[in-house]
Amino acid sequence: MGFPEPIDGQTVRTKPPYRPSAHRPIHQMLVNIMADRKSETMSTMAVVRLNPSSHRRTIENRRQRRRFIFGLAASLASLSTATQSNAQDAAIPAFRSGRFQFTILRPLLSVPSVRLFRLDGKTIDLSSLRGRPVLLNFWASWCEACRTELPILDHMLGDRRYADVQIIAVSEDRAGRAVVDQFVTKYRIQSLPIYLDPNGYVAFSDPENRRKAPFALYGMPITYAIAASGWIVGYMPGAADWASAEGERLIDFLRHS
Repeated sequence: MGFPEPIDGQTVRTKPPYRPSAHRPIHQMLVNIMADRKSETMSTMAVVRLNPSSHRRTIENRRQRRRFIFGLAASLASLSTATQSNAQDAAIPAFRSGRFQFTILRPLLSVPSVRLFRLDGKTIDLSSLRGRPVLLNFWASWCEACRTELPILDHMLGDRRYADVQIIAVSEDRAGRAVVDQFVTKYRIQSLPIYLDPNGYVAFSDPENRRKAPFALYGMPITYAIAASGWIVGYMPGAADWASAEGERLIDFLRHS
C-alpha cells in the first residue's frame, strides 16, 4: 500500500472508484438507458423497411441523445463523489501543532495486516487493533524532535482520558536494539510500547519503496491517525502535542469513525 505524494499542510485526494451503491439514482438512470435499447432496436427495424434515410437520422439522433445522457451522468457522479469527500473532510477536526498541521489522506485506506516486533520480544499484528483508535508513531533516536514527542505520548498512556487509545511507537533506527534501549532508558519511557523496524518493512523513506512498506515517512517523527473502524485518516508530521485541545478533538473523532 503506498500513499500519494502530499503537499505540506494540504489535503491529499485521489479520485475514488465509482460505486453504484453510492450513486444509486445515477446508476439507475444508466440501467434504464440500457434497458431501452432493446425496445429501440425493435422499433427501428420497422423504420428501416419504410424509409432508410429516416432510419439513419433516427439512429444518429438516438446516439447523440445517449452520448449526452452518459456525459451528464458521469458529470453528476463526479460531482457527487467530490461533494461526499468534501463533507467527510469537513467533519475531521483541524489539528495544528507548531509549524505543522494534520494532513488528511484520500482515498481512505484500511490499516494493513503487518506484524510489529516489540523491544521486549513480543509481537502484534497491526490490523488486530481495530475497534480502538490508534496513534501509530514513527521515530528514531537521532531525531531531536522525537526526544520531545515520545515523553508526551508516554505520559498520555497514564492519563485515563486516553485509556481506550492505542499508542504505538515504532523505531526506525538501523543501528540495532541496544541503541533503542539506551534511548528509552535515558528519557524514562515507561508505559509507551516500543517496536522495532530496523529493516524498513513497516515504513519507507526511499522513493522506490523497495521493501513495499505500507507507511510513508514524510518526516521524522510522524504519527498516523487510525480510526476505530480501521481506516487510516491521515498523518501528523513533527513533534505534536496530542494532549492539546485540538489533539483531543481529533482523537475523539477517531473514536467515533
